[in-house]
Amino acid sequence: MDFTQFRTKFSLCLDEQQETAVQAVDGPVLLLAVPGSGKTTVLVTRLGYMRYVRNIPSDQILTMTYTVAAARDMRQRFAALFGEGEADRLEFRTINGVCSRIIRYYEQTMGRTAFRLLEDGSEKSALVSDIYRMLTNEYAAESTVKNLQTALTYAKNQMLAGEELEKIEAEGVSFPAFYQAYSRALRERQLMDYDDQMVYALEILRRYAPILEAFQMRYQYFCVDEAQDTSRIQHVIIRLLAGRSRNLFMVGDEDQSIYGFRAACPQALTQFDAVYPDARVLYMERNYRSTRPIVEAAGRFIQKNRNRHPKTMKANRPDGLPIRETSLYDRYKQYEYLCRMADGCQVETAVLYRDNDSALPLLDLLDRKGIPYRCRQVESMFFTNRVVRDLTDIICFARDPGNGELFMNIYYKLGAGISRSLAQEATWAGREGETILNYLAELPAASPWTKKQCRALQTHLTNLLAERADKAIYRIVHFMGYGAYLEERGGDLSKADILEALGAQEPTPERLLERLEELREVVLAGSRDPDSRFILSTIHSSKGLEYQRVVLMDVADGLLPKVLPEKEAADEEREAYEEERRLFYVGMTRAKDELEIVTFRKAGLSSSFSQEVFPPKRKPVTTAPRPVLEVKKRDNGQAAALSGACLPGVRLVHKAFGPGQLESRNGDVAVIAFDSGETRKIALSVALRARQLRLE
Repeated sequence: MDFTQFRTKFSLCLDEQQETAVQAVDGPVLLLAVPGSGKTTVLVTRLGYMRYVRNIPSDQILTMTYTVAAARDMRQRFAALFGEGEADRLEFRTINGVCSRIIRYYEQTMGRTAFRLLEDGSEKSALVSDIYRMLTNEYAAESTVKNLQTALTYAKNQMLAGEELEKIEAEGVSFPAFYQAYSRALRERQLMDYDDQMVYALEILRRYAPILEAFQMRYQYFCVDEAQDTSRIQHVIIRLLAGRSRNLFMVGDEDQSIYGFRAACPQALTQFDAVYPDARVLYMERNYRSTRPIVEAAGRFIQKNRNRHPKTMKANRPDGLPIRETSLYDRYKQYEYLCRMADGCQVETAVLYRDNDSALPLLDLLDRKGIPYRCRQVESMFFTNRVVRDLTDIICFARDPGNGELFMNIYYKLGAGISRSLAQEATWAGREGETILNYLAELPAASPWTKKQCRALQTHLTNLLAERADKAIYRIVHFMGYGAYLEERGGDLSKADILEALGAQEPTPERLLERLEELREVVLAGSRDPDSRFILSTIHSSKGLEYQRVVLMDVADGLLPKVLPEKEAADEEREAYEEERRLFYVGMTRAKDELEIVTFRKAGLSSSFSQEVFPPKRKPVTTAPRPVLEVKKRDNGQAAALSGACLPGVRLVHKAFGPGQLESRNGDVAVIAFDSGETRKIALSVALRARQLRLE
């Protein structure tokens, strides 16, 4: 069977670049596939081509991808095209799964027993917690445990050692010391974690030539999907396995590499032809998913990244709606705006954000209003984060000012110069029913300045209990010294911002504490309505998916992107910024028909990304006065023309209510959601004739 017969038999419809990729079988090949270019279709079709046209035995082909779900999906796609029987004969594995097989083969051939795999997540968390407590004499928060586990994965996947480990920051503990203690504990218990599977598999391949040769002889053709998400150690293992046949087919796109925190190594793609000088670098640049305005805007945006191959994404679909920028005053208005969008949403709409914390105030509002939405069950570390715990501890202490345990958690975080010995002495006063801060303010051993600060702090604590919750959080951060404490230690105030946003809905800080417990259950429960057309997701979780309409929220410097480089940025800082740009690009390219970007007008929330996507229009060079698009009182013809332009989605400016967006229209009556938060029904003909309303 030749390629033409193969294409006809299986009713394949491929473009020229896809056909070239399908037939690229021998030697090292890098396929760079832009979003929506049919990557998975090409991958499974190429496997069929290898079997039916090249007659390559199934057991000589090894297909690897990043996750179990991706491997399962690829197998199902192959089976749908070429049959279950043929799919059963091929191997679709994760790289971790391949490493597990290497270790099992080592056991069989060497007559040894490898360490037991630490599969129980709770067992690993307990071990991490125990080591943290051993090193710090403190209990680790759930978020601390999660962050330490992420750091361990990063270190092992990046193959870090010695001084390189010093660069990893860990909350409250020296990471090199923690890493050494964790590794020692695993060895003593004869355990290995999932990342150790790769560490040990690599060591086996390097130390035992017969085992490496056995795998090289068994597999002659290697296919690696999502290569931009593959880590440094995984690339080294793949290079060893393919070292004899050199038939390595890697598929990916460095522009979509967004898992740097998990040690993804996009450099393996940008340096592929340096590692393999005879490699073929192929491109799939036609996007079949999105309309032309989306493709062109996303393409222009990502081309400003430096560390990438020079590829140009082209749209296969015709023109569609222009990308829309929705400019609101601040994040509070954003949550209200998105709630209105969710209410009665009939078009598949995905609201995408950088991290799960960003969505909490929106989830809170949707839950309060009973508006259905769809959201994956998320493991949010927000509720156990140290900053959130500190702020809630301070509120609890305000409610119980004699609680010595709470006081020992917070006394050094409020900038009052209280020594540990004074704090410990003062806790005795709390046990006898006295207010701890008032006791300290009268203690002879305390300095005059400390006494003054303690009196001020007690006044703050008394007052904040009577305030709305967001005001109380603001008071703690900005007037009670907690913000200064965080800044001195390079802490992140974003959690306090989220807590303040949640507090805006609560009359008192005590009620906020209750709401946090309720909201935690809401988050853990996941989707309220699995059939809802309104979807909430992080950009990371949406990778590989597509939606009819996408709304990117929180598009502001410091939020998305999280970091901005200095003018003379180091390579690591520049790479972190480029990953933020790739994240935004991935979010943009999830949209099929409509893309909306939410930005803010409030000072301090400007967006460099939105300025790239929506560059400021140059003012015309003219001395003539600029015409104002508004209606004269008796100009019924112009009023009628403008009324015809007032369709849902159009931005308008009302003389009294300010700017807003036309949400729906029934004849002459329009429902307008103003940026101020108000929603009003307005008779268009009356408002236009009276010059009360104009297009923005």
